[in-house]
Amino acid sequence: MPTGSDPPTAARQPTPEREPAQDREELDDPEQDPLPAGHPPIDDQATRPRTALESETPPAEEPLLEWKAPARWQLVPNPSTMRIATYRVPRAPGDAADAELSITRAGGSADANAERWIHQFDEAGQKTAKRTTRAVGLAEVAMVEVQGTYSGGMGQEGASQPGWALVGAIASTPGMPYFFKLTGPEKSVRAARREFDALIDSLVQRRHRGT
Repeated sequence: MPTGSDPPTAARQPTPEREPAQDREELDDPEQDPLPAGHPPIDDQATRPRTALESETPPAEEPLLEWKAPARWQLVPNPSTMRIATYRVPRAPGDAADAELSITRAGGSADANAERWIHQFDEAGQKTAKRTTRAVGLAEVAMVEVQGTYSGGMGQEGASQPGWALVGAIASTPGMPYFFKLTGPEKSVRAARREFDALIDSLVQRRHRGT
């Protein structure tokens, strides 16, 4: 859950027109982007942005994940109940749309979901996609980078966005993983990359209130 807009501390260092960056949903909305055969069902999520630990306390084996968002990113209402949080990321000079970070929690392996993100781009983008892994605290994080023509997410309705990019992180935690997905015009996503990495580096797990 978001914990504020201050940059992460060193101790924590070791997801169309009509505003294209807005009406998009990630891999975990089955109505807009159907799950592949055999994919685990996806649980419903919060209906509004929430601060850390504001939701019901999960079981002990299901820790909450917290993060710190950059000060210039704006927390906005979620366009879908599938999301935990949505941030509007200011566009780079010359871009026609803002970028967007969506945060969700869903079932399925990190590998399978990373492939889904990659296949939301055209064939050229798929061929140049990059996948890496990193450790952040107690979580293993799978990183995905793709550039090209984007056609994934909620609200696309057959439209595509050339010159877009995706930077994603899938944090494996006990229970279902968390998904951090930054999408938008390539220049705007590239300009926000350092802030995205800082947000991922700030991730910490907390089991329940007061711990």
